[in-house]
Amino acid sequence: MRSENKTRYAILGMLLDEPHTGYEIKSLMGRSTVYFWRESDSTIYPMLKVLAKEGKVRSEIAYVGKKRKEVFSITQTGRTEFKDWLARPTGSETPRNEFLLKFFFITDQEEIVLLFRERLEKIEKIHEEFKKIEERLENLPDFPRKAIRLHALRYGMGQVALEINWLKEGIR
Repeated sequence: MRSENKTRYAILGMLLDEPHTGYEIKSLMGRSTVYFWRESDSTIYPMLKVLAKEGKVRSEIAYVGKKRKEVFSITQTGRTEFKDWLARPTGSETPRNEFLLKFFFITDQEEIVLLFRERLEKIEKIHEEFKKIEERLENLPDFPRKAIRLHALRYGMGQVALEINWLKEGIR
């Protein structure tokens, strides 16, 4: 059985609050969902066309100076599909983590320590990024999804903190 393409829901979700161009959707994802859900230009733009053809989004052409922009907004049909998706059970997930793949196969203790140090450096940077995002979110005026986004962020922060401790123990 072919798995369902979840890109459509990531895009519909980005359009819930206000219309955006494809570039703005990619940029929003780069500042928010990138830590748990990535989409590339090569998936966003074709999916916007599919969603428009299905009547889930509509597009309007806007001009900023001479620059032409296609701005997408979610339709009621798109909102209904999104809400239906939210109501369904979450599907199975297969995360891809190169660190864990290497750790699975590595046997030399020195190589393990090097791998753990490399990962620790990366994950500590992510933890610092999360703290900055948290501060920025806390300082924003209230908006409908602020509490949910902070809660999701803190889930990620908890996972990262756990991994940092695990890596430090592994290095010792």
